[in-house]
Amino acid sequence: MTNPLNRIRWLLDCLRPGAWLKLVLLSLVFEFLLSRPVLAQSPLLIPLCMIQGRGFSSDWQAQFVYVQGIVTADFDQRRGLIALQQPDCDADPATSDALWVSLSPRADVVRKGDWIQVAGSVQETFGRTQLESNPAQINILSIDQPLPEPTELLPPQRDSQANLYFEAHEGMLVRVSSANVIGPTDSYETTWLIPAALEVTRLFYNDLRGTGGVFGVDEGGDHVLNPALKVGDQVQQVVGVLDEAYEAYRIYLLEEPAILEAPFWGAPQAPPLTSSNAFRLATFNLANLFDPEDDPNIRDTILSRAEYQRRLSKRALVLHEVLRDADLVALQEVENEGVLHDLLAQPAIHPDYAFIWEDSPDLRGLDVALLYRSDRFRVTDVRQVQGCTNLVDGLGPDGNQDVRYPQNAETCDRDGDGSLDGNRLFLRPPLVVKLEFIAASGGQHPAVIVIVNHWKSKVEDTRWTLYTLPRRTREAEFTAALIQRLRLEFPAIPILLAGDFNDYPTSIPLQKLLATGVSDLTQTVDPEQRYSYVYRGISQNIDYLFLDAGKGLQLAQIIPLHFNADYPAPWSSRADTPIRASDHDLWLAELFFPARAYLPLITRFER
Repeated sequence: MTNPLNRIRWLLDCLRPGAWLKLVLLSLVFEFLLSRPVLAQSPLLIPLCMIQGRGFSSDWQAQFVYVQGIVTADFDQRRGLIALQQPDCDADPATSDALWVSLSPRADVVRKGDWIQVAGSVQETFGRTQLESNPAQINILSIDQPLPEPTELLPPQRDSQANLYFEAHEGMLVRVSSANVIGPTDSYETTWLIPAALEVTRLFYNDLRGTGGVFGVDEGGDHVLNPALKVGDQVQQVVGVLDEAYEAYRIYLLEEPAILEAPFWGAPQAPPLTSSNAFRLATFNLANLFDPEDDPNIRDTILSRAEYQRRLSKRALVLHEVLRDADLVALQEVENEGVLHDLLAQPAIHPDYAFIWEDSPDLRGLDVALLYRSDRFRVTDVRQVQGCTNLVDGLGPDGNQDVRYPQNAETCDRDGDGSLDGNRLFLRPPLVVKLEFIAASGGQHPAVIVIVNHWKSKVEDTRWTLYTLPRRTREAEFTAALIQRLRLEFPAIPILLAGDFNDYPTSIPLQKLLATGVSDLTQTVDPEQRYSYVYRGISQNIDYLFLDAGKGLQLAQIIPLHFNADYPAPWSSRADTPIRASDHDLWLAELFFPARAYLPLITRFER
């Protein structure tokens, strides 16, 4: 008779008059109340909508509360998550009627349709308001209750309004009747959608209406999007629960949606040259082209032999089939000289390709390089240029890689006084290559300078803090000064810049570069085609070709080659196609030196 409730019943059966028995009875009742699980510790139930509130974080954070609701999503055993909804919690559309419950340890304790009471602590976890609890704190009050009708999601496109709208539906059962794929299935198996009602088929970073309304669908629900999707596809009847995770809103599918795939047109091809005095320049991010060897001095990714060969084959197809053996190709993200030799050994590669490469202090070992056609160009000078900065941001080759508690070792001399008072600016220093165009007609060999760039990425940035912007701005200032120095040293030679600059045309770093007078060749392209990267559904241009104009070299045409950024990451495993050889699209420019005829068959180049 160890259960306190059974002891009370036994006592009532044999109760006799007497005050001492009343005292014993009261004592046992008190013992019963204290021995119950959390249900008896506080009779106060807090409505889910009150816990959620009208903002992005709960006023009940870190408080122990009791809630009730119906289980709309049962991920308790697989992910330790339960979606709990309280229908008609209040009449305020700015508050969610639902709450996520996080269980530790994971256990199979509930089913969809259970009406339960849960006790736990309210916490904010990577943007999600949740109740942290454990299986012992859950009491099932009833089962097989009808689920609430999913709410049709119709978010506004303006960013701030869209975020508030999604926040007001966090954890709720929702539906999107029709959605457009604006970001392909990425390497995290997340596909990025926007309600078709917003009439957006491609969302640009600078859309005046905003970049809100985007949500992800990943593998976190009961169903997945299959097959992996590309930009332009459609998804019908998206039904699930809304979550906020990894700084983005997501729907975990509870029903199988319908998929409408758009036509696939294959990879584009570069047009042929239009002049004998013309050449083609491209920029190509090789996307983590590592080798199968473990370099103990860097944090490299070690590929299998088969994966390494597949990556080489795909990138060789890009060079031959898409770029059609372009004369100059600025490369980013190649591990070392050996990888470049292996790339040029692929059967599809033009036999006259050669390369310029210098090792860099990149922590993962990824460098920049320049491919060139040795039958059309001759290299006359090569320089790798590094900067020195006083930034303490935790970034760069000498940083501790902790942007919240940054430290940077002093490894270089900023002012030339012989003392170490700064840290190296670039993980991948600019590579400056001077070449002669030996294939030009008329017996002339005009020179060009190509600067291959790969500026700091935004990987450490958050929605609230742009940790990487100061270093990228310093990189831009250094590159601008480099252009000025080269102009003084080689006043008659045109300068070209190519690469992955990791920022928008309107950004502070790019504006500092443009202030030198160089021309952004990508700006001559139709705005609807002016993108090289798609991040979480946002199309943007972060790869560029620049020309220091006015020195004889002119632009004939520039084209974007869209065969990577719009396509799903799983397609990168297809070795027989150049599609999705990288996560960046390519830019290709045809440039030429105009010739003036003075006598028949005699020409000279303008300078």
